[in-house]
Amino acid sequence: MHRFTRDGRLVKSWGTPGKAKGQFHLPHSIAFDDDGKLYVADRSNERIQIFSPDGVFLGQWTGMGGPNDITRGKDGNFYITEQEDDGKSAYVCVRDGQGNVLARLESRHVHGVGVDSRGDIYAGLTQERSVDKFVRTG
Repeated sequence: MHRFTRDGRLVKSWGTPGKAKGQFHLPHSIAFDDDGKLYVADRSNERIQIFSPDGVFLGQWTGMGGPNDITRGKDGNFYITEQEDDGKSAYVCVRDGQGNVLARLESRHVHGVGVDSRGDIYAGLTQERSVDKFVRTG
């Protein structure tokens, strides 16, 4: 990971290839929360790693298929696309800011995810070259 100033000056770099905390195996997407914490979709290690703005390892979320994408909605929840894993389907997983799973929405070969202002979820699919839409109710 590399952190830059707005004018492009390198501030700090961290992380090496591997499986230990703070190491990565195919980091695939990032998101930030309101406190500036960085959430990294570490796909081949099947986890989300969490870092301070200065690169200090703060924790990780596990128990998922390889995360392809992560985004944070206006509601403060994180939306994560998970690859198929050990015969389980691909999912869009919704987690709160502490990593608790709020919902798992089954999908097909899901790769990217976005959330609109109403909370509807859009999941980009690789094989069908299409988008699944999950409409928020309630």
